[in-house]
Amino acid sequence: MTSIPSKLQLILEGVEGEHYEFKEWKTKDDFDGLTKYACAMANEGGGKLVLGVADQRPRRIVGT
Repeated sequence: MTSIPSKLQLILEGVEGEHYEFKEWKTKDDFDGLTKYACAMANEGGGKLVLGVADQRPRRIVGT
């Protein structure tokens, strides 16, 4: 098993909310859904959308 880089580990430990949004994004062709998340975050002043990560704690990488 490979280790998670320290910068990514800090992001995974972060709180989902105003600055981070974690999404598994199981349907890779759901660009409309991705666009809605990005627009919602932009309307709130920005943030980071992290794809391929479980949104429930403990967060785990579920895809790339």
